[in-house]
Amino acid sequence: MALTPDPVVDTLAQNLSARPYRSIPRILLDLLFWVGAAALAIYFHRWWLTCGIAFLIGFVPFHDLLVQGHEGTHDLISRNRRVNDFYTWFTLALAGISAEAHRRFHLDHHHHAHSAKDPEYQFFNRVVRGVPGWAYFLIPAFAQIGVNAYGLRPQTPAAVRRRIVLELLAGAALHLGIAVLLGWRRYLIFVIAPMLSGLYAASVLRSVTEHHDVTEGGAWTNARSIITHPTLEFLWSNVNYHLEHHLYPSVPFHALPELRRALAPEFQAHASNVESGYGRAAVALLRDPQHFAARRDNQ
Repeated sequence: MALTPDPVVDTLAQNLSARPYRSIPRILLDLLFWVGAAALAIYFHRWWLTCGIAFLIGFVPFHDLLVQGHEGTHDLISRNRRVNDFYTWFTLALAGISAEAHRRFHLDHHHHAHSAKDPEYQFFNRVVRGVPGWAYFLIPAFAQIGVNAYGLRPQTPAAVRRRIVLELLAGAALHLGIAVLLGWRRYLIFVIAPMLSGLYAASVLRSVTEHHDVTEGGAWTNARSIITHPTLEFLWSNVNYHLEHHLYPSVPFHALPELRRALAPEFQAHASNVESGYGRAAVALLRDPQHFAARRDNQ
C-alpha cells in the first residue's frame, strides 16, 4: 500500500527493499570488533582499560548485534529462511532473548505502534505505570523477561511456545559454551559486564528516543528518528532512522539513509519527529512524564 502521495518514493522504497542484504558481513564485523577489543584488554592487562573496553563492547558490537537480530525479525538478514532464522537466533540469544518470541513481540509492536494495544507499551506500562521518561532507566533490565514472556502467553500456539523454550535452552547452551571456552572470569568481564554497562546505556538512549512523547495513531508521527554523527550511524547500523523503518519496514538497514532523503519533504509536511543528537534528545525525554503526545491536526 502506498504511504506517500509521491509514487516515486514508494517505487524507491520497493527498489531499496529488493537490494542485497548486508547483515551477515556486519554480524561478522561486530564479532571481530568484540574479540579484538577483548584481546586488547587481555594483552595490556590494565584494570581501567579493561573497564573501558567492557563498556565499549556493550555499547557498540553487542548493541549492534541486537540491531542485526532486529533485521532478522523482519527477514532482512538473508532471503534463505533457515539462514535468516539461525543468525536471528544467534544474535538475540547473546542477550537471552528468543528469536521467535522477539518476532511475535516486535511485529505486533509494528502493527499497533505506540498505542494502547502495542505490546511494547503494555510491557513498559507494567514496569512503571504511565511510562514516564525516567522509567527507561528500568525498562532495559526487564527486556528479556518482557519479550520472552510475551511469546510464552497461553494464547500462543503450543508449537510456538515449544520453539521458544528450545531457543532459550539453546541460548543458555551457547552462553555455557562461551563461558567454558573463555573461562568464567573472562566470560563475566567480556560478556556479562558489557551487557550490564554499555549495552544498558545504549538501550536507554535508543529506547527513550524511539517512541516516548510522540503521537498515538499517526503513521508519520508515532515514532522518532534521530540525526546523529555518521560514525554512530555506522556503528549502530542506522538504527537512528526509526521513523523511516516504521514507514517501510522491508527496507534493509544500509538503505535507510537513502530512504530518509526521499522522505524528507513528507516529514516536513507532516511535522514528523526528527531530532538532533541522542544525548540531547534523551536528556529531555528522560525528564518528560508524558508518553503519548497530544494529537495534531496535520497528521
